[in-house]
Amino acid sequence: MSTGTDETMDRLFPKSLRKEMLRSTYVMFDAEDFSIPDPLLFKKNIVTAIEKEGYRGRIRINGYFGPKITIPQDLLDQYLEAGIYSKIFEGDRVARMNMMLLELLFWAMSHYPAGTNVLIITKNLKILEEHKVRDIIEALAVRDFYFAIEHPDTFYPPAACAESSELFIPIATRKRTLDG
Repeated sequence: MSTGTDETMDRLFPKSLRKEMLRSTYVMFDAEDFSIPDPLLFKKNIVTAIEKEGYRGRIRINGYFGPKITIPQDLLDQYLEAGIYSKIFEGDRVARMNMMLLELLFWAMSHYPAGTNVLIITKNLKILEEHKVRDIIEALAVRDFYFAIEHPDTFYPPAACAESSELFIPIATRKRTLDG
């Protein structure tokens, strides 16, 4: 987890040591409130950002959606073709967040004691105040799990990507809400 020092302010995760280069990264995208018209570009931007951090391990990206009736099937197909696995949950935001946290805990159990990186992408700026997210992150952080919480615009800025399909990751838009 970032300490907020100058060295780590523009990083997702701490600088990788040689033994940590192959750490897995689990990406959780709260897709309900933010539709990505080009999931392949979104994934490329995420993977490139993680690789720039020095990590070369397996990357798993899950998109979490609300009720299926609100999502066009062709968009779900595009996510799957891009390698972003869609998880559809009936119910409200709280139910979706609870399922995301449950999946995070299962991911953590399968990767403990090795540790892993976890990137949560959400528009919900109050995520740490809700759903016991802070408690779970703090409990896993002491067990060698690194966390980053980012806004979707970090990996898919609306204006830049509308004009070009080139990678664009605006470091200045990143938020370090857990560390202050």
